[in-house]
Amino acid sequence: MPADLDHGTRAPLVTGAPHPQSARDLLVDKVVAIDAELVELTRPVEDPGSIQFGKRAGDATNVAAEQLARVATHEQLSALRDDVRRAIAKCDDGSYGRCDTCQGPIGDARLEALPWATRCVRCQAARPAVRRRG
Repeated sequence: MPADLDHGTRAPLVTGAPHPQSARDLLVDKVVAIDAELVELTRPVEDPGSIQFGKRAGDATNVAAEQLARVATHEQLSALRDDVRRAIAKCDDGSYGRCDTCQGPIGDARLEALPWATRCVRCQAARPAVRRRG
């Protein structure tokens, strides 16, 4: 497959990874899937239970643990949706395949594995493990 070219530098952006338009289509599908998962996570629990003491106290603990897991999953999916939307914007502005941090190529293998990657492996590894919001 021919390399896509950056119109400013004429340097190859992506060679073996998905073409930006097919990557965009895949990314749009990914956002739709994430949104569907988020809808499921935000549905109210049918019977949240009540706080009890004694032998049935474990049921309330299980409900609370499940709610905490749902919150964590929601946060992770929301962050992933932000990353996918950023990658879609990069497809639209012609910078798909370029690192947001160093402007170098992200790499074909990385884009094949994570089409929503917006940073090269080196720049991603240099970021803190905990995602900072704001």
